[in-house]
Amino acid sequence: MLPGDRLVCVFVESLAVGSRFTAWPLHVTIVPWFRLALSSDDVLMGLQKVTASIHPFTVVMDDDARFGRHKQKLVNLVSLPSPLNSVEQAVRKFLKASGAWLVDETTKRRLPYRPHVTAQGNEGLQRSAGFWCEKLYLIEQLGSAKTVAGIVGLTQ
Repeated sequence: MLPGDRLVCVFVESLAVGSRFTAWPLHVTIVPWFRLALSSDDVLMGLQKVTASIHPFTVVMDDDARFGRHKQKLVNLVSLPSPLNSVEQAVRKFLKASGAWLVDETTKRRLPYRPHVTAQGNEGLQRSAGFWCEKLYLIEQLGSAKTVAGIVGLTQ
């Protein structure tokens, strides 16, 4: 693995550090793929610092939408306002200040952050469904396998 190929997300259902997967469980991406020449432990410490004032919260779902180039991806939008937007801003600020290369900032057209859960096959979330968010996950990818490299707990 390069010193990158990582992302930060929250999962609808908890996973343990070291969990490996190729097909994504239901999740909300906080910051998409980035590369940063810091160890995972240093990234996790930085994430802990910048989210120290964010308490666990419930994520509530809103309407479905279609994302992607040809609107082929079904997503379940998160009801706004959501603390996920504050989490995204804090994480992105930390990564940028640390010199990270962020994949979504390499295009000329960066869309505003809109938290959502991408449906996986027939699995998705219904309007008004909710899940408890108390952890951020640092994911590392090597080939097609993704691994939970670490977890940051939100302050109770």
